[in-house]
Amino acid sequence: MSDIADITKFFFELGTLKRTERAGWSVTGISKPEVIAAHAYRAVVIGYMLAELEKCDKNKVMRMLMFHDIPETRIGDLHKVAASYLNSEEGEAKAAADQSKLLPSSVGNEYVELNLEAAVTAKEYLVNGYKHSEEFLERIRKVMVTQSAKKLLAEIEKSDGFWWKGLKKNV
Repeated sequence: MSDIADITKFFFELGTLKRTERAGWSVTGISKPEVIAAHAYRAVVIGYMLAELEKCDKNKVMRMLMFHDIPETRIGDLHKVAASYLNSEEGEAKAAADQSKLLPSSVGNEYVELNLEAAVTAKEYLVNGYKHSEEFLERIRKVMVTQSAKKLLAEIEKSDGFWWKGLKKNV
């Protein structure tokens, strides 16, 4: 059974995600990639929208996404090449199990990989001249399942990423 001190430790451990860069982007030559916390936040919002489009349980999807990267506070963020040499799934599972001991038993440890967030990031890097980000988009295309996710991915790929264009006209 966890107590307030353990939950507090967990909160401080989460701060690691604000300082840990996502490793996969560095392989493509991006010198200052996003941090895990930024990725996780956008993944929650995208998951919410996808759940709405697919008429799924939005709360469950958001809970899953809120927790999906937390083990990386202990094992780091391994890019696909590094992960191919290690059993990162086993390490993530062990980290999650250890972390869950700090939390009330009513808090579930649900995990999901949301590739649309990575697609948005890949497109942003692509627009900014990192041509190798296209490889991430190619991989993501292969794993999209729902029609909504496929439609969103197509729109992401068409976009130039400059969301603010034309905004002044509406103000």
